[in-house]
Amino acid sequence: MITYRGRRAWRIENAQLSVTILECGGHVAEILHKSTGDLNPLWIQNRPTIDSDQFDPAIHGDTYGTDAEARLISGLLGHNVCFPSWGSPSPTEEAAGMTFHGETNVLRWQQLAAGPHSLKVGVTLPNAAIRFEREVRCSGNLIYFSEVAQNLSAWDRPVGWCEHVTLGAPFLEAGSTVIESSLTRGFRTGDESGVEFSWPQGQGSIPCMLTGFSATQHSDLVNSFLVDASRQYGYFVAWHPTRRLLFGYIFLRHEFPWMNVWESNDSLRQTRGMEFSNTPIDGSIKRLVQRQQIWGVPVYEWLNAKGKLRKDYAAFALSTPDGFRGVADVAITADKLNITEKETGTKIVLDWHPDTKS
Repeated sequence: MITYRGRRAWRIENAQLSVTILECGGHVAEILHKSTGDLNPLWIQNRPTIDSDQFDPAIHGDTYGTDAEARLISGLLGHNVCFPSWGSPSPTEEAAGMTFHGETNVLRWQQLAAGPHSLKVGVTLPNAAIRFEREVRCSGNLIYFSEVAQNLSAWDRPVGWCEHVTLGAPFLEAGSTVIESSLTRGFRTGDESGVEFSWPQGQGSIPCMLTGFSATQHSDLVNSFLVDASRQYGYFVAWHPTRRLLFGYIFLRHEFPWMNVWESNDSLRQTRGMEFSNTPIDGSIKRLVQRQQIWGVPVYEWLNAKGKLRKDYAAFALSTPDGFRGVADVAITADKLNITEKETGTKIVLDWHPDTKS
């Protein structure tokens, strides 16, 4: 264990990368490519955080609020997993003490195994009666994630599963950071009007292009997009040309067919969430099951009684060469991850060796 910003955490690393994971909430707080020093592309709040299992509204309410989001926000950093739902609890769930984005984010995780470049952690969700485990492994410029949710109850149940990756300053910078993703049609999250638009157009309090971070102040744009159905793998990349850091995630499209894009630029948060997900439904399980599909694509999955669901994905970080023009595509071919440069077609090639699913 280490101490990260006053909180207990684990750190794994290799020659290229360093990854920090918080004990409380299981958040991936930091991913560093060592050639860029301490430049963390993930969001770190511009105020101290606490372990969310220590949150007391009487003590901490003035700082983090007292609504259903407060306990989550008190400890949130970087990349968190939203499970078994993404978004706000129902009024009755909130009254019973449930927070935003499910229990995974506010409970203390336990170490299950560790190696020189790997870590396995897990947490039991007492209210959901689900066991959630994550294995993380550094290899070259890649970080492989393998996650398993096991239903401890005798009831089949619907679940939402969202990998809530949030970028932040100084890596996220208006006029500099470029964001690309394998997305197609989208809608304003929660809007029942049926109005749709196409990536990279964004719709919130202001319209914007989502290939960059908007310099105009606004709060809580949330849009949901389909990941390109013609591809086996979906991806997003974020690139800061001046700092020469390229950062992204790649995932199986059939496991995460949706991307929920969140952006805020206000006095409290300068953030961009690129949240690959099995659902675009923001809210409780009650909301989740009101619709089975949008545009013919499921909006939740079933976790069978005593059953398991597994999902695998990877993050990557690397320093870009002089004159790099940006990313045209990211794809897997055999045992290689290929990052294709715009204009030139030149490929950055990384070895691709994920664990085989059992």
